[in-house]
Amino acid sequence: MYDERAQLRALALRDYDSWMESTALSVSRSSVSPDTAALLYDFVRTVKPLNTLETGMAHGKSTLSICQAHRDNGAGSHIAIDPFQETKFNSDGLANIERAGLKDVLRFYQETSDEALPRLYAEGERIDFAFIDGNHRFDYTMVDFFYIDKMLRLDGHIAFDDLWIASVRKVVSYVLKNTPYKLVRPASQKRTPLGKRVLRMARRVTQNPLGRDWALKVVPQNVAILQKIGEGPRKSWDDRAF
Repeated sequence: MYDERAQLRALALRDYDSWMESTALSVSRSSVSPDTAALLYDFVRTVKPLNTLETGMAHGKSTLSICQAHRDNGAGSHIAIDPFQETKFNSDGLANIERAGLKDVLRFYQETSDEALPRLYAEGERIDFAFIDGNHRFDYTMVDFFYIDKMLRLDGHIAFDDLWIASVRKVVSYVLKNTPYKLVRPASQKRTPLGKRVLRMARRVTQNPLGRDWALKVVPQNVAILQKIGEGPRKSWDDRAF
């Protein structure tokens, strides 16, 4: 049976695996890692974005972390977009949110992000933080960024998950070199073990040792968080190599 005190106690200890077990939540290897879940929770608790969004929900571990942070902050709402929630994940993410008592914090859309995001933008949706973890192909990740950037308020943040995937790093590299965003290094109370950090960096280097994304190769987490520091049109001929 769900025990809210056990959940909050586990959150306070940053022991996300124990949290999942204590709440009988359904998870799998397709979920975000415990250190990423902790990073998201700590980030939302610290920065306190009121309106957040994510592409890709799966079993809901990232969704739980963000929604719980909103609950603990006393304000905030979250949007999750996942076309496969019912067909591939057996609605586990939504069930986990309901078991955790966080259903009122979440708005869910079961459709592809390239369909949902343009509509949300056209409807006037504005956000303060987004977590991109949907289709990791270069073009789909870039489309997610394109529309999220339009909805993101100045000084807002975007987190890109799975830096081990070369196509994701390529999108982040483009954003950093050609749009008004900067890489930030948020603190999390759950530190990534040294061995895992070294393996992550080594994998990124071996994938493309001559690539231009060295700032991303040395990020200790599997997530890159960028802050929007400007707005306005760019000259179409000014894009830099990335």
